[in-house]
Amino acid sequence: MTREEFEQLVMNTGPDIYSFCLQLARNREEAEELYQETMLAAMERHRKIDTLQNPKSYLLGIAVGLWKNRRRRIARRNRIHPETSLDAQLEEVYPADDAQSLEEEIAEAELKQTVRRMAEELPEKYRLVMYLYYSREQRIEEIASALHIPKGTVKSRLHKARSIIRDRMEAEGYEINER
Repeated sequence: MTREEFEQLVMNTGPDIYSFCLQLARNREEAEELYQETMLAAMERHRKIDTLQNPKSYLLGIAVGLWKNRRRRIARRNRIHPETSLDAQLEEVYPADDAQSLEEEIAEAELKQTVRRMAEELPEKYRLVMYLYYSREQRIEEIASALHIPKGTVKSRLHKARSIIRDRMEAEGYEINER
């Protein structure tokens, strides 16, 4: 990939990569740092990026690798010298549907918040796959490529994550309608 193609890639995918970094880090400051590290690493490897493969997945893979390395480094430091960190919760704003009653809007917002909370509580390997599939609307193949895992593993993690959330929701008294 040429430098010009790389610059175009950053222009086209930068917001999505930043959003992904924000989802991983759950903190704007850390997300910005992760995004910068990802783009720096990608820039250093820009000649290796194949435009015929999915370059966006390649960038997502770099971000995941850097994030995992950072978490390992922090875990090692915390074993030596524990410290506490603040975790900012992301809240999305959902546009209100004028046809809904106030009660329906509140119930829907509560349901979305519950699902979001339960998704945030999932182990990272399930949370990442769910986020990429539902929020970033990545295909199974793209997720597998970005996370460097087989497609079957992506499918099984999606299935397991859905099952965990469904079971937790049922435990909290929500009625789950199977499709």
